[in-house]
Order: sequence, then C-alpha cells, then structure tokens
Amino acid sequence: AVTAAALAAAPAAAPCAAAPPPPPASAAAPSASAGAAAASEMASELALAEAAAAMPTPEEVPAGCLLHMLLSLLLQQPPTSLYLLGLASCVHKWVQASAPAEQRLVASHPGFVRFVLERLLDPEPTEPQLQVFFDLLAELIKFNPPLMTTVQDALLDSSLAGGAASDLFISRLLDHPVDASILVQCIALTLAPEASPLRGMRALALLGLAPPEPVAAAAAGMTPKLSALRRHGPLADAARGSLAQVVTRRRVELARALVAAASDGDLSVETMCVINAAILFFLLADLDGRGERGGERRCGRVSLLDAVCEASGVGASAGEVHGGERREGEARSLGGEEASEDVPALSEEARSLLEGFGRLLRFWGEVYHSHSCERRFLEFSSGVPFPRWLALVAALREDIRHRLSGGGGGDPTSRAAAAAPADSTAPRNQCVGGEECECALGPKFGRMGICVE
Repeated sequence: AVTAAALAAAPAAAPCAAAPPPPPASAAAPSASAGAAAASEMASELALAEAAAAMPTPEEVPAGCLLHMLLSLLLQQPPTSLYLLGLASCVHKWVQASAPAEQRLVASHPGFVRFVLERLLDPEPTEPQLQVFFDLLAELIKFNPPLMTTVQDALLDSSLAGGAASDLFISRLLDHPVDASILVQCIALTLAPEASPLRGMRALALLGLAPPEPVAAAAAGMTPKLSALRRHGPLADAARGSLAQVVTRRRVELARALVAAASDGDLSVETMCVINAAILFFLLADLDGRGERGGERRCGRVSLLDAVCEASGVGASAGEVHGGERREGEARSLGGEEASEDVPALSEEARSLLEGFGRLLRFWGEVYHSHSCERRFLEFSSGVPFPRWLALVAALREDIRHRLSGGGGGDPTSRAAAAAPADSTAPRNQCVGGEECECALGPKFGRMGICVE
C-alpha cells in the first residue's frame, strides 16, 4: 500500500537503465533436441546478462525511479514496521542478479549500508528479520571484494552499536548459522572466486581486478592461480576484514553448526541453502589442495570432515572400544581391511552428526534430481557448475560411509578400488541395479549414470 501510494504520487518514473537488447534470432530458434534447446536458452540468457552488464550504470540511483522509491521507503521504516521485511526483500531480489556496478549503485544510496547493519544489530530483532537482512547483505557484497571491504569498514564505525558493532555482528552470525547461511556462502565464495568460474571470476574481470589469463582458465574449466591477487589489492584487503577472518578461521565450527542445524530441522527445499552452505566449505577445502596431517597425506575435504568429527568429540581408538572388541560396523573399512588400531573411534555425537550429514546429502540428491529449476538456480547463485557439486556430494557420501565403517581419513584415492561397483564392467559412476535398483532416487536416476548410492 505504501509503495502504491508513492507510485501514484510520483511523476513518471525514470528508468534506472535501458532495457537490454533482444536476444539474437539464432538463440531463440527451436533446436533439434531438448539438450540443444536448453543449451540455446542458457546461451541466450548469458548473452542478455553480458549485454546488461556492459551498459553504463549511473553513479547514483536516479530520483523518481522505482528502485529509488524502494530504497527511500525502506530507509524510512522503523524496526516495528509491517513493511520493513517486504521492502527489504524487494531490494534483496534486485541485487541478487546484479553486476558489480549495480551492487555499488545500491550500496552508495545514502544511509543504506548503515541501515542494513543497524537492523542486523537491533537488540531484539524479530524472527525473520535476521534472515532477511543477512540475505540482503549477502547479495550486496557477493563476488565484490571492494564492497565487502566497505561493509567491514562500516562495522568499525565507533558510532554504530557503541563501537562494538564488529564483535556483536560476528556473535550474531555465529549464534544464528541458519539465518546467516547465505551470507556465509557469499563471503566464502567472494574470497575464493576461482571456485566460481561462472560468476566469481567474471565479476573480478568486470571490476578490473583479474587479468585475462585466470579468467580464461576458469572459463576453460581449469582452476586459475590468484596468488598475486591475494597478496595485495582489493581481494587481499577484503580477506583481512573481520567477517572474512571469522569465515576463514572458523570454518570447522561453521561447517559443524550448519550440518547440525540442517539435520535437526525438517528437510525441505527451503532448507537447501543451509545444506549448500555446509557443502561449500568442503568444496573450498578440496580446492585448497592436499596437506599433511599427523604424518599422513590428507585431501582437504577429508581433513575438514575429520576436523568436524573431532570438534564433535572422539572416543577411544578403534581397538579399545568395548574393552578391545570393536563395534560392529567399525571392525572393517570399505575395503574389508580391519580398522587401524590408532584410528580414533567416533563419539556418539560425532557418529550422529555424520549419519545426519549423510541423510542431508541423500536428500540433496533427491531434490536436485527432481527439481531442474533448483539445479539451475544453484549453479547461477554460486557460479559453480552443477557437475562439480554432484561429484563433491558423491565423494562426501563415500567419505562418510568410510568413516562410519571405522576407516580413518587418509587419501581417498587409496580406497577407490574398494568403493568400486560390484560389477567391474559398469561404467564409472553408473548405477548397475537396473530395474531392481534400490537407490533412493530409483533406477531412472541410475540410468542417467549419476547413481548416488
């Protein structure tokens, strides 16, 4: 009603930007197959996005346009306003697909960044308020290191929350991991743009922060090297801020909290953002490469999984459980070999956490198998190609089964033979169950060659 009244009283709205040109006729032409049609549609969407990104963006939101009205009305709302969350959600959706220049356009609106931070620091925020404003802030800084630095600097303002804004904000983030899950994802992806070839690297190029070589490498499916950008410049500045530090240094705590929170609630499509935030930490750990731990080579993903288990507590070594008798199911690893005597047995809490994570990953497969729109949104939102997500989830499920069976972390490549399908003639990753397949997703999913079992 407020928006309608403002629009009725306003002069003819000035457009914030010209409409993008129509897609080429060739992109809209019907294709010979459904796969070609999907590829053509995606190419058309990318062409439109690139054309829109190439258009000049004004330095400030033009007075009288719809976006200016939304921002102005939002900043006028007290914390108790019935319109606060609706208006904030409108702005959130606007920045969700914005180019870096458009994010800067919104952030530069007088008082906007401070208003968002104040709502997140309110003494007694209403239940959906934290999630709405965490989500808005997340999309505002996503893939935009300079804007992330601007927000982190704003938290150091002595006039905000009595000078304790940064500490209070971090406390809110850690105490409300579900509400902050999208913000955590966006901070992590912004600090690791090489993990996001579809959006992160392109945003760096639009900001003029990445030379052509790493952008081309990401587009070709390779992981670019950004060591120079991490030593100095906007990406390095963003990584030194308080929010970046908490997401980087406390990733074990955050990953564990997200897994536990998602496991405790009712599973639904609406909770996928929480599950994806947890999975993303393992994707980034994989990207970090291999490391040494306790004299044994570990891949980053497995090291993080073991660290999450340790944070949940570990019991005695496998050989000491029940007075020297190993628990059934822990006596042998997937390869049929006895569990090592010095591999810590899982505590009940750690075992419960892993079992819950396994259920989450199974549910993840069911959702993204049956919801093509969710697959496309996940890929668009993260900039991570969906096959990369799919491979990671399959690897994590294998890691969890191995750990629950009593095996340690180690090098996952060393257990490849043990994890192979019983039918050695089957193509890799293909379900061999046929019509009798007992996979949760059914034989149809298996015939696609992506069996999650």
